[in-house]
Amino acid sequence: MIFSTIYKPTALFSLRDSNSTSSGAKSLFLPSPYAIKMAFLSQAISIGGIDFENHTDLFNIIRDAKISYHISGNFCINNCFVKIQKQRDKEPFKSTVSFREYMYLDGDLELIFDVDSSEDVAFLKKYLHTINYFGKRGCFFQFIEYKDIPSKSNVVSFNSKTDTTGIIQEFDDFDHSLSFENVNNYSKLKTVRKKMLLIMPLSKIRSSKSYTYFRVM
Repeated sequence: MIFSTIYKPTALFSLRDSNSTSSGAKSLFLPSPYAIKMAFLSQAISIGGIDFENHTDLFNIIRDAKISYHISGNFCINNCFVKIQKQRDKEPFKSTVSFREYMYLDGDLELIFDVDSSEDVAFLKKYLHTINYFGKRGCFFQFIEYKDIPSKSNVVSFNSKTDTTGIIQEFDDFDHSLSFENVNNYSKLKTVRKKMLLIMPLSKIRSSKSYTYFRVM
């Protein structure tokens, strides 16, 4: 079953690629499926008190949900250098400079979910509207509405045999073998990410040393 949620960005968005370092990181244009699912887990635990360790069926609904996007409007990337605290070996934290990108989105973000049953839809709708940020803390989004008839996704998977144009980025998602222990901060198990290349229908309008402006085609 397919449905979607509409969110309106209310602050600058930043989410660095999982392959990047803390010293230099470009931002993804959109919250990755991995980040969306982690935000959902956080709300389900904080608000619903769900013990996913003993409710693997509920965790599997989140893990196996397929997420796609419909985007609109303009994207403007602000390039900047910020101060961060970096830990040295056997030394206290030390102030250093890091490159960051912050994204301004002026259009609504539609997240399209594809799940197996109406019960899965009901479970996801119980907490999706409570999410108020994706990516870095402070990258706020305001929930607007649920749509039972979603828009057609205009962010597609990369395929070398097609001539789809746009901006390509690597996103990550929960791997099909992932368990709650892999994403539990109190567990010693490492997470398992599934990588995917997505093409966003964006064209570059103008740029300078401090910003790049894109528009949805």
